[in-house]
Amino acid sequence: MKNPKDVLVTTTASIDGLNVKQYIKPISAHVVAGTGFFSDFAASLSDVFGGRSQTYQRQLSSIYNEAIETLKRSAYEIGGNCILGLKVDLDEISGKGKSMFMITAVGTAVIIENPTKKTTDSNEKNENISQDKMIELRLRRKLIQKARENKLDLDDSTWEFLSENNVHEISKEVLKTAHTEYEAAYEGKEKIYQKLLTYLYSISEDVRTTLLYNYLMENKSESFDKKLYSLIKELMVYDSEKLEQYLGAEDLEIRKKALQIVVNDKSFYSTEDIDVYEKFISLIEKNYPKIVQYSTQKKMLSSKETEIWICSSCGVKNDATLKRCTGCSTDIYGFYTTQINPETAIEKLKENIEIIKNNFI
Repeated sequence: MKNPKDVLVTTTASIDGLNVKQYIKPISAHVVAGTGFFSDFAASLSDVFGGRSQTYQRQLSSIYNEAIETLKRSAYEIGGNCILGLKVDLDEISGKGKSMFMITAVGTAVIIENPTKKTTDSNEKNENISQDKMIELRLRRKLIQKARENKLDLDDSTWEFLSENNVHEISKEVLKTAHTEYEAAYEGKEKIYQKLLTYLYSISEDVRTTLLYNYLMENKSESFDKKLYSLIKELMVYDSEKLEQYLGAEDLEIRKKALQIVVNDKSFYSTEDIDVYEKFISLIEKNYPKIVQYSTQKKMLSSKETEIWICSSCGVKNDATLKRCTGCSTDIYGFYTTQINPETAIEKLKENIEIIKNNFI
């Protein structure tokens, strides 16, 4: 099983045609949303027809789906490939004049034989399209067309639609537009970042991994690089195969960017990570040499020579005991103080290896 998305979920205690190999344990997921989550519903009742609010229903569906996805990740992290007996409850928590909604999803994580067989057999298209679905598809089509024409406008309603309906087809265009708006904004940068984060949460892990890694390696803006690092870290986007490729790239800037990601936490660990981390350490030791030139010079009013290193970035001569250049603050590997350098990366990876070994072996 490649990722948590592949975990089967059913409300029944068993699945016809599939045998349970192992019952692991009961698991639960909780998603809490304040009433502000439904602010557009509270602010206006213009979308209420026949006593129903489409906005309210979409928001409930959104946090319901989030609870299910959280439950899937929990099952995946403990080795399960299926959740039996799913039950979902919605509760309202009130106190001191404030209200919050909490969705609780519970089920039993199990391991079943041949889980792909059931998904293959049930992978049939629905022959009917509801009115709401047709409206969604029209707007989706319109946004995709605008994105292709570089006319995408990321206002609040567009962000909401993109996130609620998992519009992954234009993820690169959305990220590019968000980047442009972020760089141009004097105020509201954090709001743009949070909207982008919510959107990236809504699309599949595979899509957002490829999107963020590729965009980071192509990006030339140091200020937005920092936001991309934050997104990758917060979303726990960790792709060992891509990182191995980047750590061995010819382009030094790509290798530097990869080093900032390789020390990030993963959503879960296994003994296989030991070999992966050891390979990373070998690549770092090989592909991140010291880029300074060592030499000697005489001290003023003395014939005694002292060791120095000459910074390759700015040419300033530094005493050999100094770890950073007095001219530009880069270290002997060419990294700034805000960047993770090869020595720090190796130290962190070795620590991870030791912890995994002590836990599993």
